[in-house]
Amino acid sequence: MKKTDKTVFLILVILFAFGFSVNFIANSTFPPTNYRSTPRVILISIDSANPEYLTEDMMPKLFHEIMARGSKYKYGLTVLPAETQHAHTSMLSGAFPNKTGLVGNGYYDNETGETVPVVLDPTFRFAETIIEAIERTNPSLKTAFISGKWRLPPLLANWSDFIFASPVTDISLPEGYDQRLGTPMTYYDGDIVDPWIMRALIDLIKHDDPDFTFVNLAWTDVDGHYCGGIGDYSEMIKRQLRELDNLFMRLFTELKSIGEYENTIFAITSDHGMETVSNIVDIAGYLEENGVKAHIHGEGGSGFVFLNDTSKKDVAVNLLLQHPEVAVVVPRENMSQYPYCLDTLENRTGQIYFSTREHTILSLQVPGLGSLPVGNIGSHGGIATQDIVMGWMGPNITRTGYEIPVIPNVVDIVPTICYLMGWTLPAQAQGRILYEIIE
Repeated sequence: MKKTDKTVFLILVILFAFGFSVNFIANSTFPPTNYRSTPRVILISIDSANPEYLTEDMMPKLFHEIMARGSKYKYGLTVLPAETQHAHTSMLSGAFPNKTGLVGNGYYDNETGETVPVVLDPTFRFAETIIEAIERTNPSLKTAFISGKWRLPPLLANWSDFIFASPVTDISLPEGYDQRLGTPMTYYDGDIVDPWIMRALIDLIKHDDPDFTFVNLAWTDVDGHYCGGIGDYSEMIKRQLRELDNLFMRLFTELKSIGEYENTIFAITSDHGMETVSNIVDIAGYLEENGVKAHIHGEGGSGFVFLNDTSKKDVAVNLLLQHPEVAVVVPRENMSQYPYCLDTLENRTGQIYFSTREHTILSLQVPGLGSLPVGNIGSHGGIATQDIVMGWMGPNITRTGYEIPVIPNVVDIVPTICYLMGWTLPAQAQGRILYEIIE
């Protein structure tokens, strides 16, 4: 080797040794702030996402990412009625309605004759959430709740260390985040747009790095109510899904930039599906025309029958079974059957539960005005919108690249997360562990 070559080689060795030493000393003195000894868990709910949305055609980037680092189910099932407050309560508690006490977005108070359109009071539910279970049993872990839907945090976010909620609530952003993120951009009813939600998630991980984070992305639901759902795939929904696909890629890129992508478990699901409405039916009027007076508490495509005379229950059941737009009729004594699991307090369910057929919802009953044929272009609530997306990826998800034909339930998510992380289950959890994604 020539003298010049030896000199160059020696200089390179010295530079390499110097760089290694500086890097070693820096990492020893100032370890990476985002280093974790255990994975973080991010549970993401794409509000109103049909199973067909998470496919190679509709969301190709997210689809390929999941198949590379985990698996997806062909579809999962949510609880009935397929509504936001109700389904997210079961999602976060791992419990069916008979344990949560919720039977929809709202409820009918048979004693006062008043309808509460949206449940916001956390004391109304009977089941604790995974966040409450973590804070109760392992308060050193940090939890976060980021919601595009304005109405979820008041019901489900209590006990969380970090809460990101719509300005229409009385919940302020965590300290420092209002300066960095600004006021959330919302729609007229208060729901926050998805880009702000994803930005908040990225900022949260970089600054406070919670162990468990729940994220609700609301805009697929907002768009779906205005343009319909499965079978139509309007341009509005297609644009929304393309934007959402890109937002997921931004999240993954940001995590990779801080070396934490491989150390994150993602559970991606939805609270319910969405369908296009072509028919609105007045079941209360139908029953009354046939001699049965009742109040119907409607939840989109689901209804609860509160009879004026409970001795006419069998008559009402037979009438409902004969109605051409009714798909399922479940009297009180059968409400414990799966997949209904609605055998909570009778003053919350009435004497009969029923679901309409696809593309059909119930008319709105307004005190003093009777039944009104009011509805959106897209809706949900009944069995036709019970199918949901579900995908898992990250460390400990050992089965990769599969579309699994087994049908999971939304209540299976929390038991699976707790199993993967060694966390204590919420007290009322009923779901199973999804062994098929880890064995």
